[in-house]
Amino acid sequence: MKISGSLRSGFMWTLNAKNSILIVWFCIFILVLVFVFPLRRSLTTAFGASMITGKLADGINIEAFTDLGPAFKSIMSFFTAGLMFTFLAGFLLNSFLTAGLFGNVRKDSVKCSSSEFFGMCAGNFGAFLLISLLITLIIGIAFLFIIVVPAAIVSLSETVSDKSQFVTMVIAGSVFLLLLPVMLLVADYSRAFKAANEDASAFSAIGKGFSFAFSNFRESYMMMLLLILAQVILGVIVMLLLPGWRPVTGGGVFLLLIVSQLLFILRLFLKTWRYASVTSMMNEIEAGNTRTIDKMEL
Repeated sequence: MKISGSLRSGFMWTLNAKNSILIVWFCIFILVLVFVFPLRRSLTTAFGASMITGKLADGINIEAFTDLGPAFKSIMSFFTAGLMFTFLAGFLLNSFLTAGLFGNVRKDSVKCSSSEFFGMCAGNFGAFLLISLLITLIIGIAFLFIIVVPAAIVSLSETVSDKSQFVTMVIAGSVFLLLLPVMLLVADYSRAFKAANEDASAFSAIGKGFSFAFSNFRESYMMMLLLILAQVILGVIVMLLLPGWRPVTGGGVFLLLIVSQLLFILRLFLKTWRYASVTSMMNEIEAGNTRTIDKMEL
């Protein structure tokens, strides 16, 4: 079983799902606008239409906000509520849309229409939401015991030097980062299995996810590391490019919007490539298991 074969198949299936990727981008874009536009109106009301661009032209100006007086409290209240709503809605929307992407990148899939895509989203939404919740809970527990607990122990100890505290946190952080791809593999294999087996429950899919992840651990883990590395490289490019880009004209603002959205679509493409590659690897594992059983019967 070759990593390159799964990556290659996953890439081709991702190209086949480009229409679905654009649908996902549009839905997320609308969700962001629902949060951004009301926030912009509240800022414009507090600062004035002409003052806000000057106050924030060089980045976030804390003094500009603290000088608002009572208006600052209302803006922060709106921002907190809006952020919580966006996070919750984004979590639900992600589970919904991810179900459609996994359905679209299956081996027997062809280019699907928007109605077929949303049909796949709705069909597996409940199971995908439960899988996301359980895997997120597992990651949270792992973070608690690997990062938070050691950090609390070394910080409360008076005999541990600063160097030892630093080394402890580096080791704990490294362990957590090495464990994270495993959790992503379990999540992706679980969702890939559920997309291919509509009658399977979320819990049986998670069980299969663990089985697939550890039955072919080395190849699966290395493939996931490569896919994560591609996303990290894109993230570094975005962080280096966008923060320093401060357009001063309307055309520059529009160009910045286009570039940022193209980069976001590329991020969705890489994530879908991950989904498709894991699905391809799962198909190879199942095919290998079938051949083994056939040989045993012979």
